Formats: sequence, C-alpha cells, structure tokens
Amino acid sequence: MDLNGKFYKKRVDSKGYTIDQRKCIEESIKVLEGLTKEPLMMLGKIQSGKTKTFIGTIALGFDNEYDLAVVLTKGTNALSQQTLSRMKNEFKGENVKIYDIMSMQKNLTIFELKQKMIIIVKKEKNNLARFKEFIESYPLKSNKKCMIIDDEADFASVGFEKKNEAFDIRKIAADINEIRGTLDECRFIQVTATPYSLYLQPETFELGTEIYPIKPAHTVLVPSGEGYIGGDYYFNHEQNPLAQYLFEEVDQKEFDILKNSDRRVFKEEEVLTHKKISGIRKAVMNFIVGGTIRLLQNGGNEFDENNRYSLIIHTEIAKSCHTRQEDIISILVEKLKELIENDKVTLDKFILESLEDLNESISAYGFNSIDEETLKQEVYIAISERINISVVNSENEVKDMLDERGQLELRTPLNIFVGGQILDRGITISNLIGFVYGRRPQKMQQDTVLQHARMFGYRKPEDLAVTRLYTTKHLYNQMVKINEFDSALRKDFEEQKNKEGVIFIRRDVKGSIKPCSPNKIMVSKTHIIKEHRRMLPIGFTPKCKSKINPIVNKIDKIIMKENPSHKKQSEFTVNIDVACEVVDLIYNTIDLDDNYSVDRETMLSLINYLSTGKVHLIVREGRDTKKYTPGAGRLMNSPDNGTQDGIPAKRMAIHNPSLILIKQNGKSDEEYGWSGAPFWWPVLVTPKNVKSTVYAADYMK
Repeated sequence: MDLNGKFYKKRVDSKGYTIDQRKCIEESIKVLEGLTKEPLMMLGKIQSGKTKTFIGTIALGFDNEYDLAVVLTKGTNALSQQTLSRMKNEFKGENVKIYDIMSMQKNLTIFELKQKMIIIVKKEKNNLARFKEFIESYPLKSNKKCMIIDDEADFASVGFEKKNEAFDIRKIAADINEIRGTLDECRFIQVTATPYSLYLQPETFELGTEIYPIKPAHTVLVPSGEGYIGGDYYFNHEQNPLAQYLFEEVDQKEFDILKNSDRRVFKEEEVLTHKKISGIRKAVMNFIVGGTIRLLQNGGNEFDENNRYSLIIHTEIAKSCHTRQEDIISILVEKLKELIENDKVTLDKFILESLEDLNESISAYGFNSIDEETLKQEVYIAISERINISVVNSENEVKDMLDERGQLELRTPLNIFVGGQILDRGITISNLIGFVYGRRPQKMQQDTVLQHARMFGYRKPEDLAVTRLYTTKHLYNQMVKINEFDSALRKDFEEQKNKEGVIFIRRDVKGSIKPCSPNKIMVSKTHIIKEHRRMLPIGFTPKCKSKINPIVNKIDKIIMKENPSHKKQSEFTVNIDVACEVVDLIYNTIDLDDNYSVDRETMLSLINYLSTGKVHLIVREGRDTKKYTPGAGRLMNSPDNGTQDGIPAKRMAIHNPSLILIKQNGKSDEEYGWSGAPFWWPVLVTPKNVKSTVYAADYMK
C-alpha cells in the first residue's frame, strides 16, 4: 500500500489528520483489499468527523489504484449539496472530477473519464436510476476500480417488504444492490453512527434474486478528535457531572401548544406572560442571553463570523406546525422589542433570570460572569438587530440557505432555526448552544432518536457553559438509554470483545427471551445489559406494615435456610428458582412509582436469561438508606455500597449473576421517608462474561 502518494500525503501534511484518523484510513484500505462484495463498516459517532475520515479514505484509495468514488447520501438536497461542496473544497486543484449525478454532463470524453472521479448520488430513485444509466453509458464495468461509500448507511440502504406473502427488497435498497453487482472491481463501505440494523442482517439472503451482503464483514472505528462532545457528555452524569446543567425540562403540553392553534388554550399576544409557554420562552431568552455572553467574551465584534450562534426548534415534521412555531417565536421577539421602548424593568427581569440560570454552569465550568449592566445593553441591541428566525423544511429553500461549506448559513449573531426532518441526520449547524427537542413518534426506535441530536460535535467549553437542551423528562430519559446502547456497542469494539455488536432481545408474551431486530424495539422499558451492570428498582414505596411484614418474614426464612453461615452479612450461591422466588416476594412488598424502574417481570426474566442455573446472593441487613439523596432531593439509586457490596458481587459474578439483597430498616421519619417497616431492596449485577445486549420488555408487534 502506497502511503506517500500525492492525494493522501497532502492530507497527512496539511489537513490536520491525527495519528488515530490515519490508522483508521489505512486500516480501511488494507481491509478492503481482502473483501469482494462484503461491506466494510466505518463506525463513528454523530457529528464526530466521519466525513473527513472517509474523504481521507478516498484520497488513499486514489493513490492505490482506485479511480472512482461514489458517495451515497441521504435523499435530501441539503445533505447532497453539503457533501458536494465539501468534496469540491477538499479536492480543489487536485485533478479530480467531482459531480452531482443529476447535473453531470452526458457526453464525457475519454480524457475526462481517465481522471480520478467522485460522484455524489442521493439515495433516491431518480438519482440511482441516473447513475445506473451512467454506468451503462461508459466503459466503467471492468476498467475502473471503484469504492462506494454509503454515508448514513442504515438510512434507506437496507429494508424489505412483504409482497404477495413473500418478502422482497425495497426499491432504494434494491437499486444500491444492483449497482454493487454491476461494477466488477467495486468495494463497498458503510459509514454510520447508528449501525444496529446493519449488524443484525443475515449473512445471506434467499429472495429469488442475488442479494449482496449487507451485514458488515469488518468494522473500523472512526476516532473522535479532541474537543468532541457526544452522548456521554450530555447523558452520562456519572462520567460528566456538568451534564446536570445542560437539561432543562419542558412540559409536553408546551409542545402541544406549538403544534395547535387553539386560542382557548393559549393566545399568542400573551407569549411573555402565559405560564403554559414558560419553557419555550426560557429557551429563547437563554439563547439570546447566552449568545450575547459569548459575543462579549470574544471581544464584542458582532461582524466576526466566529461570533454567530444557533438555536434549533425541532418538535414536529408537519410544515403547518413550523409556521405556527415561527409565528410564536417572532411574536415573542417583537414583544421583547416593545419592552425595550416601554418596559425595560420587565425586560431586565427576563435578562437577569436567564443570567442567573446560565451563571450556574458558567461558574461550574470555571469562567467569569459578565457585568450585568454591560450585558443588558448588549441584549437590547441583540433583540433589536441581531436575531434571525428561519424555517427549514423545504428542499429548495434549504439549498439556498447553505454556505460555501454546505452548512446552514448563520446570517446574524443569533440564528433560530425551526424545522423538522431536514434538521436531523447529517446536516451540520455551527455553534449550536440551544436545542428545543420534542419529536415524539408513536414508536421510538434506537437508531432514529440519537440521529436527531444535532448538539453533538466539536464544541468549545465556553459554548458548552451556556448550552441547554430543552425537552420533556420522558424524551430525556429515552435519550439517556439510547446513549447507553450506543456507548456499549462502541466499547465492545474498542476492547475487541464482540465483533458482532450488541445483541437485541425481547421477552415475548410467554415470558421467554428471543433475539429480535432493533426496529422492533421500543425505547420505553428497555435496558442495556453489559458486564457488571447494576439493575434495580428505583422510585418505589413499600406497602404498609400489616401487608409486608408477613412477606418479609417469609423472605427472611428462605434466606436463613439457604445461608450456610447464618450471618446477616454473607455471600453464598443458590439455585435460580430460589433467587426468583425471593425477588418475586420482594416485589409483592413495594409499589413502583417510576415508569422507568426495573419492574418485576424485567427482573425475573433477566435473572433467567443471565443465569446458567445458579445465582450468587450477597446478603446485607440492618441498613438505613434514605429514600432521597441529601440536598439534591433526587430518588436514591444506590442502596448498595460499592466497596462492601459491589466488590464481592462483581468478584462472584463471572458466569452467573449476583443478586445483592439489602434489608432496610425502613425508618418513617422525615429524614428517611419510608413506611416504618423493614423491607428488602434487590440489586442485580450482571455477569462479567455477558455480551452487550439490549433487553426490551416492550416491543413493536
């Protein structure tokens, strides 16, 4: 493999490719040579630089006998234009012909065909048909070595439908399959951040026509560079304590107001005062104040293009809803302008409320606050002159809204974008410091919600200090779970534990656990199973003394009978049926308050799934755990002690799970908050040797 060719060496020398990125690129080209029709997966994170890495792969390929690169993009003008602009900028002056398939000439000369070529093709029937015509029109079948790069490969590139009691491949996927089979010297690369549906494809298909492999034969990890901010930053509070400042809860009823024009519920002229729109009002004010703080921190030059910030409002896909949202935001801004002239006292109150909110995170990040009077004067100017509100939902409009890099253009220091699906997967929006997210499909899938997270990417700490995510608690909890799945998958590949990726399983109506496709899984009541993961009920109320005392006594007798040492602090192993009986009895003593808690059915089915017939019990008695964490007022989620309980539980949980059983005294005073009767609290610890698995209690039928 030639690593010193003119295309690749230029990028190594001048384009800022890191050592890890170069390793990924070089491994990709090396692996491709050992493949024929099997796909290579380039697995990256959302907004992490996957495009830069596959551009480097194209460059190295051009130095190693590849002549043609075909980039399949999501079927939108915005993303296609973004990719085309990026390619033209990257290969400027390098004797590479770059085309959009729908606008390329039909009479290419032999001279032109001899040059290296990149063709951008949307995953859309007319684009794919035009590319098939192009292949047939020129001698490309066997004399051009080609790589097809399927960007966002889990989108539109795979799918089957039932026709006349038989399954057939869907049109777009069928066209891509046909193209792969037409070019003799063709290698296929899948690029995505959400690969679940691809990993779960069968090795071969029997559909009456030749279907080339969709399941990746090899995976290379696209590295994230320094400064990348992804799901762990937003949703993993243990890893990133600063995440507590990022989430701002919005009531679902507010999103309903943004959807429907019902003046009985909300009158637009009351946008500054109505309680039912308080979350959206806060989002806009925090954005204005936060963007102004960043402008001042950077020296105050409003014409510097680096001092331009964005807020996304992404709650519905219907265009009528976008018009409604634009009207509300526009009226809000107009009302703020009126306050500058008529009631600065009220406006100052709004400004200082936002400053107080943002100062918590600004201080936590270690930055200095802005002088209040200076901030007020700049916010007055911002409201009067610096806010642009744009609706992003028409293909033609979006194309005109892109800058020379193919990204949404930030025309003013403060840019508010209202839109639907066009704002999700693939589109890049710079300096995003506010994201109002309310998309709520009936069936939320693992690999769709994560792609809506446009706030991922390379972010400055100063921007993060004023960044906020506004959504419902329900949606936020789902995003937390989805991020766990994503992190577990990547960790397995990094540690070389699981070349097949995460396994998806569900419990059927009979209680047994079976593999399933990720697109059958609902996010609600799902759990990620990985090595030494703790799983326990959180947010419950023990029943009254008279009801639970007899049950607790029965549990005590079972444990005493099985416990060889008869000590209150002990570890021993029991048969699975004993563990299940104890867990079943424990759930008879509590009422679950939290919909996201591990319920009885989940706990029992997981024990059965994880155990080979034995369960290790770690028994602890006489504990006084409080229902709520001191100070924060959050539900306690750690009745177990990491040293006293966690270490022996993990030591024993190798091939079978451990079950930590903690008997609480259940004090009823204000400090502890229980019912006054002792109760058992179970904590399931998964085995070390378990493969990363997504378990679904609820699934799509």
